Amino acid sequence: ERDGAEQQQQRPKAAQTGPAIRQVNQVEVVTFQDPTKKRNTQSAPSPNKIPALQITEREQSDQLGELSLEKARLEVHRFGITGYRKEQQRVFEQDRAVMLGGRPPKKEYVNYKVLQEQIKKQKEKVKEEHKVHPSKTTLPSGPGAAPSGQLGRFKNGMLILNSKEIQKIKGSK
Repeated sequence: ERDGAEQQQQRPKAAQTGPAIRQVNQVEVVTFQDPTKKRNTQSAPSPNKIPALQITEREQSDQLGELSLEKARLEVHRFGITGYRKEQQRVFEQDRAVMLGGRPPKKEYVNYKVLQEQIKKQKEKVKEEHKVHPSKTTLPSGPGAAPSGQLGRFKNGMLILNSKEIQKIKGSK
């Protein structure tokens, strides 16, 4: 009897609030998917949802083409390296890793006295080359510099003039 009484009580309410019950039936179900937790099986997208980013077939084919070119280039490089000795192969692999953004290997340890001698020898070679092949004369810079047509000097984006240069400007007018 209670069930019958409850149904009768619900019917008059339904008659009074007919549109409200229809809206309750159309409840939108929202499920939260945590991006940090990856799901192993992905369900097919529902027909009501439209993906935010749609990649056209042309863009996909371009990406595949670029990847295949990169892969081909990598394969050619690897094949080319095989013709060298193992030591040289390691050097080429290190160079490629540096080119791709890796850290270069550390320099080998050299005794400090030996390093100083090497630096002295390099400086002597530079001096000898300078004596044998004199380079073009460089323009002197500083207060005794040759006139370049520029008055004053720029410092922090401002033209700085001394009193002599100001007198020149006033005298030319």
